[in-house]
Amino acid sequence: MDIEFISNVYTTDGLKLPMVHFESNEKDICVICIHGTCGTIIDNYFATVWGKLLSKENIGFIYEHNRGHSIENDIVMKDGSTKRYGCMYEIFEECIYDIDLAIETAKNRGYKKIILLGHSYGCNKVIYYYYKKHPDILGMVLASAPDMVGSHLSIQSDEYQELLQEAKENIDHNEPEKLLHKMIEDYMYMSSGTYYNWYHDGSLLNNLPVIANPEHWEQFETIDVPILTFSGSNEKDHYLHLDLLKEKATHCPDFQYEIIEGTGHTYRNKETEIGNLINDWVKKLKMN
Repeated sequence: MDIEFISNVYTTDGLKLPMVHFESNEKDICVICIHGTCGTIIDNYFATVWGKLLSKENIGFIYEHNRGHSIENDIVMKDGSTKRYGCMYEIFEECIYDIDLAIETAKNRGYKKIILLGHSYGCNKVIYYYYKKHPDILGMVLASAPDMVGSHLSIQSDEYQELLQEAKENIDHNEPEKLLHKMIEDYMYMSSGTYYNWYHDGSLLNNLPVIANPEHWEQFETIDVPILTFSGSNEKDHYLHLDLLKEKATHCPDFQYEIIEGTGHTYRNKETEIGNLINDWVKKLKMN
C-alpha cells in the first residue's frame, strides 16, 4: 500500500488544494472523501483507517482538503498569492470547483470509476454536486448526513433573524468577510458572506431538510445511483432518521442504511467496522 500526498493540483478558480491518496494496485474504483465543516484528515482519523483498509482491498481512496478545511486558512493560489478561506469564509456553491478537482485527480491517476463519499457537511456538498452536474459515478456514501439549516435554526432560533440581518447589512456595505458579532453554535465566528449564503431563506445548502420534512427534496430526489448511508447511534436526533432519507431518495435504485451502535460523529472505536461496511458495499456494486 502506497500513500501519496498530493500538493500540486489547482481548482479552475486557482486554489491549491492538498489531498491524501491511498493507492490501489488496481485502477478500477476510487472513493473520494469530501470532509465536513472545518475538517482535516488529522481530525478525521476514521478516514485514515478507511483509506488504508480500502487500499488493501484494491479500492483507491482520496481525501481532499477542500477550501473549507480548518476554521480559517490562507490557501495558496496558482499565481503565488494567497486567499483567505476555511469554513469561516467558504461559499457553499463553490464546492463544485473542489469536487471537480478531486474527480479529475482520480481520473488522472488512472481510476475508471468514482464513488463520492461525504462526511457531515460534505454530504450536502456531494448531493448538490450530483444535482448540478449529474456525474457518471458508481455510487454515493453519505456518512452522518446532516440537516445543516434545520439544526442551526433549532440551536440559534432566538438570534437567527438578528444575525441574518447583520450579515445582509455587511454584504450590502461590501464587507462580506466581516465577522458577525456572535459566535455561531458556540464553536466559531463566521463571515457575513458565509452566514447569509448558508442560512438565508432559499439557501441551496438546505438539501437534507429532515426537521422541516417538506413533501419534496428537490436535490436529493435527483440521485439515481446506489446510496450507502450511516450514522452513529450517539449522534443528535436529526442524523438518525435514515429511514426518512430512504423514503425521499425516490430515484435511488438501491438504498442501504445502518445505525452504528455505540459511537458518535467521528466513529471512535468503530472506524474499522465502518470501513468493512463500506468495503462490502463497494464489492457488491462491483458485482452488479
